[in-house]
Amino acid sequence: MNLVKRNQSTSRGKDSPASADWNGRVREALKRTDIMALSTLGPDGSWTTPVQYRYNKKFELSFVSLMDAKHVANILRDSRVSAAIYHPEQFASGGSLGLQLKGNATRASINDVEDEWHTFTIIPDEVWCFDSRVSRERVKIDLATLRL
Repeated sequence: MNLVKRNQSTSRGKDSPASADWNGRVREALKRTDIMALSTLGPDGSWTTPVQYRYNKKFELSFVSLMDAKHVANILRDSRVSAAIYHPEQFASGGSLGLQLKGNATRASINDVEDEWHTFTIIPDEVWCFDSRVSRERVKIDLATLRL
């Protein structure tokens, strides 16, 4: 109950969703954590696992995994993925910030050794940002104008 009231009160910040710097908020969300919840699709349904990620200026996300991981097997069968990037602790003033995305993951490393770490890259085709300090609604990010 308090959480709902806090979100409602923090949604009335000085910035409106239309005037907020969403590029800056995406950057802030990426800098707050280096862990994302990665969801993949397999023959038995969806699978979600935490992975450590890096990103570049084009908003391509990279992570490393072993080839025998369930999420890797799923990606090799079906490259469609989704992910959530967020820091679980609220800001001192209340509110939270995070990203939700979907896209395709591909194996980026050429290494043929199966029992070593391999790099995978996610290229998002849709990204949403939520910042409850500004609004209770998510905002779709225009990837063509996103500047990291």
